[in-house]
Amino acid sequence: MIGSKPMSRQELLGRLSEAIAAWETSPYYLADEELFDLERFLADHAAEDLLRELEQTYGRPLNQKFWSSSLAYHKLKKARQLVKQQDASQDEKRRQYLEAVVASRREWQAWIKDWAHQLRRQQMRIVRPTEAPPTQE
Repeated sequence: MIGSKPMSRQELLGRLSEAIAAWETSPYYLADEELFDLERFLADHAAEDLLRELEQTYGRPLNQKFWSSSLAYHKLKKARQLVKQQDASQDEKRRQYLEAVVASRREWQAWIKDWAHQLRRQQMRIVRPTEAPPTQE
């Protein structure tokens, strides 16, 4: 980091591996591009010499050029797309299931209400008026 003693390339690459492994939780993750911000990581860790070397090898802008040449990154990107599709499919299945549960519950409640109404109707007796007994005068 800035202001600390320079670290060896071994340490730097170890930290880089850890940061890349964290991927989406890493502060260097660029969500819009789904890339790890290699340029900012190297700048934050005072590794300008390595940054220049990588730019000479891969070109500028380093993030896009470096990651586009990485087969592992392309495999990771495909795997992430597949996971996103599967998650969307699962979310849709969950939504449909919950919809079915809610509809079933409504039908069940309507049936219970109708059944209770029928029971009340059966318990009611119709009392027919009978002739009143003659009154004595």
